[in-house]
Amino acid sequence: MILPDYVRAQTEKLAERYKPSQLKKLSSALSDAYLNNKSDGARLVTTDEQAVVYAAVRMPATYAAVYSALEAATGDESFSSMLDVGAGTGAAFFAAHEVTGVGNAVLVEREKAMITLARSFCEAGGLNAKIIKSDAADFTPDGKYDLVTASYALNEMSKDTREKLLDKLLSSTKKLLLIVESGTPKAFSLQKEIRKYMADKGAALIAPCPQNETCPLPENDWCHFTCRVERSRLHKFLKDGDSPFEDEKFTYSAFCVDGSLSACKARVLRHPLTEKGKITLTVCDGKSVSPVTRRKGDDGYKEAKKLGAGDEFKPI
Repeated sequence: MILPDYVRAQTEKLAERYKPSQLKKLSSALSDAYLNNKSDGARLVTTDEQAVVYAAVRMPATYAAVYSALEAATGDESFSSMLDVGAGTGAAFFAAHEVTGVGNAVLVEREKAMITLARSFCEAGGLNAKIIKSDAADFTPDGKYDLVTASYALNEMSKDTREKLLDKLLSSTKKLLLIVESGTPKAFSLQKEIRKYMADKGAALIAPCPQNETCPLPENDWCHFTCRVERSRLHKFLKDGDSPFEDEKFTYSAFCVDGSLSACKARVLRHPLTEKGKITLTVCDGKSVSPVTRRKGDDGYKEAKKLGAGDEFKPI
């Protein structure tokens, strides 16, 4: 997966304003800051230089994670309006535009440097976005939107603050509310808390889970998915990497509020195990997680060969 051309081109153009050595130094510091983030809402990107580095090395992964989650949750559904809280440089909006066709959005972001960059990307891509400078916890929506998103934002909040924000996000959602977080055990635990809270509010979880039952995974396991991100030349330079891609692990929860979208019957949770003449998938139906084997010549074998972690599994 790759960022839209207008985002990559604009990032590379802005990067030319700074010395390569300075950008690489900032990239290393930014990576350390995210790795050691204590989830206390610390401001990690505050300058224009940091924002450009963020767009080059972190934004592609956020874009890919939201893109993948939306593909799994929405199918062919299209949206006309969007609210993204904790928008950063606009990654979720650009992903939603590609997947659902949404062209109008309200983006909420507290950092001026991020806002400036998001606005420049929107202009380069011909997209319409109203950008509001506000901390996510302090923002109050003034309307309803087809799609509401919050990616890599709720983990930084206290439980009380997070639940108050979830109430506001839910009340502003016409169709789909999407929460995306990193693919760690801690983030998955947070997703389970969010799912229970939202179920109590009457929101229907439609993805990734087939139904909003108690998670069947054991306590020492966690559900996460992986998307592959293509690295640009600038990305590889700033990360000191030769690989043309990197993998982003993420978790997500998608809630439908109007009944227009429904959950799948089962989902593939792990990378398939392929052996000679057969393929084994780890499948969750919402109540249990179990291996499903398809052998060459079986009904569904060809379809199973095309599936990967995160894909819908259709029982025969």
